[in-house]
Amino acid sequence: MKLPRTALFGGAFNPVHQGHLSLAHYLTRRLALDRIVFVPVGKPAHRSLPGDPGCHERMKMLEKAISGEPRWRLSDYECRSGEISYTVRTVEALFPEERPWLILGSDAFLGLDRWFETGRLLSRVHLLVAFRPGDTLRTITAGFERLVPFGLGPVALPDPASPGQADVVIQRSRQGKIETFIGFVRPGTPDVSSSRTRDALRKGKVPDEFLPATVKSYIVEKGLYGFSSD
Repeated sequence: MKLPRTALFGGAFNPVHQGHLSLAHYLTRRLALDRIVFVPVGKPAHRSLPGDPGCHERMKMLEKAISGEPRWRLSDYECRSGEISYTVRTVEALFPEERPWLILGSDAFLGLDRWFETGRLLSRVHLLVAFRPGDTLRTITAGFERLVPFGLGPVALPDPASPGQADVVIQRSRQGKIETFIGFVRPGTPDVSSSRTRDALRKGKVPDEFLPATVKSYIVEKGLYGFSSD
């Protein structure tokens, strides 16, 4: 089975920041991806979005952030659906004939067993899990073991704390007739989060490494996230 050449990158993107983009750049190069489809969440099932300016505004920021990248696409599927956003439905709608990579931060991976129709989702995607600072082999192992009942077979898990440069470790997981690729990614991307970015915006002090210039300009122009330069 060949590695997928297409990926779905979903999330709140509240707002999109350099960490998101650096990860996407790294995976595009490292895995020779033909396409990454960015899908901002419309109505999250289990959480609110702090300071959310609305899906339309998050779409506009993403549009500006990925402009000029020919292999990156933006989908408004979840924004326009009007229904609660479930990743499995998004995958089935956008990739009816494909089984793409699903790009996840390790925090999302550790809660994947609580997602809507987890087993159905795992049969429709391969996983790319990006380690974050503070991840340990113990937590990643526990998260993986919770997914075994949903169709994943045993794999050798890499230690997130192992020293080394950016890298991807791809494992084959097989249970019954279902074979799944799981890529564990140590991307070496900036340690930036949407919450840190929103905090910086409220204080009017946003380091250049947090946001693309086009996104920062748009936020300033629209006064999003309580931005103030005073």
